[in-house]
Amino acid sequence: MINRRYYSIRTGKNPDAIQFDLSILLRLFNDLYKSFDIKYYFQEAFGYNCVDAGDVPGTLGSDIEAQLFRKLRKPNLWPISEICNDYSEDDVFDVIEFLYDRVSKPIDGYYHDYSGCGWHYQTFNIELGRQEWKNEINDILRKCRYFKI
Repeated sequence: MINRRYYSIRTGKNPDAIQFDLSILLRLFNDLYKSFDIKYYFQEAFGYNCVDAGDVPGTLGSDIEAQLFRKLRKPNLWPISEICNDYSEDDVFDVIEFLYDRVSKPIDGYYHDYSGCGWHYQTFNIELGRQEWKNEINDILRKCRYFKI
């Protein structure tokens, strides 16, 4: 990923270049979450749906919302991509940490082509997944007025 500071940022002419607010943080978080999700980085923890096998649970079991509540003691955090724009500041940071604990890079699997089912992975690398998630989310958080790392 290119990490370039573009002209208006370098020259200090962009007043929004320094920090952004919670609503922008939530949009960027949602976009990042979706990008990791479509690359199957949460398949090990959250499972997947298969046209032949139905819902295949991941390591968290079949009720992700219940597991989020169990760990964070907060309702209404799932499904992330549908409701995260309504998260509070505390919610988004709790969920970022929750996802860090569950992200894993898919390594080995097979493509189930029947009815466009998709990839089913059996092997994951937790450390690589965590490192990638941490790098990407920290790039966002460095620019956020809510959090300084």
